[in-house]
Amino acid sequence: MKKYYSILLLIIIWQLACGTEAAKNENTADNSNVTANENAQNTNGQNSNTNINQKEEPEEEEVPKFEDADEALKKGTEYFDENKNEMAIDAFKQAVELNPDLAEAHFKLGVALALEESEKEKTVETGTLETDPSPTPKKKRKSKKPEKKPSELAFENAVKTYKKFIRKNPKDAAAHFNLGRAYVKLFEDQDARKALEKAVKLNDEDTLYRTELGAVLIKLAKYPEAIKQLNKAIDLDEQNTRAEDLLEQAKAGRKRVDFGAKKKAKTLQNKK
Repeated sequence: MKKYYSILLLIIIWQLACGTEAAKNENTADNSNVTANENAQNTNGQNSNTNINQKEEPEEEEVPKFEDADEALKKGTEYFDENKNEMAIDAFKQAVELNPDLAEAHFKLGVALALEESEKEKTVETGTLETDPSPTPKKKRKSKKPEKKPSELAFENAVKTYKKFIRKNPKDAAAHFNLGRAYVKLFEDQDARKALEKAVKLNDEDTLYRTELGAVLIKLAKYPEAIKQLNKAIDLDEQNTRAEDLLEQAKAGRKRVDFGAKKKAKTLQNKK
């Protein structure tokens, strides 16, 4: 009987030992699978990163060499609308080289150059350009007339070419309007007023012409006249928000002038 129990005990111990070994083998296999999967994932991740890094950056678009001025002007306008200002400048320059009498190209070149100049000035103001911390003192020179900016030269060329066109086409309202805009860019407000008044006279139903004239009249402190033009511009187009804003400025300006005139008159009266 004792021998029987001894054999039974040995069988139980052997089964326990086998179960433990199987569990160890199973855990080892699971760990191996996990490690293999992790290695595979890491490898895939590395390959993915490698593929991303190996992707070539898109090549920058180059401005083509144009043979037609109108085509260059059209493409330059597209570049400008897409905020590709440097490319727009290139295209506009080609346009005026191909046709020096293309006034619109001169004007748009001036606008693009003015934007570029403005951005450069902002960069200098924010201190992002490298500057010499201890510049060498320069000898004082006699004050010279400051050189004109490229944008100014472009607007001057626009004025010349628009005036040349108008001599042949005196009743072209759009040409007078654009001449006025070119004068505005050059801060020649009196000449701008004359050109814009001519444009309005030739086409008195154009809300844009009257709005631009109203803006110039405000700059010249001609508030009652500005109010008249801007009211008419709004009558022609109720959605003309720029005319509405300018009208508020004109009314405020007239109010200041009237108040100043009344104050001055009262002061003179008291002195008597």
